[in-house]
Amino acid sequence: MRYAGLGVQLAVSLVVFVLIGQWADRKLGTGGIVTIAAAFLGFGGTMYTLIRSLNRKDGGDE
Repeated sequence: MRYAGLGVQLAVSLVVFVLIGQWADRKLGTGGIVTIAAAFLGFGGTMYTLIRSLNRKDGGDE
């Protein structure tokens, strides 16, 4: 149960970044490229944070 919220955190973060990307695409008229970049940025950033969090909780070096 310790890590039950991590999947929800990943999903919510990804949805928020995609929505921000879609908003930016509408404002800039870029046709979806900002949405794709925002999705990758959100996923990568969240994975980085989750891995650091898991290493810290498990007694990792970082």
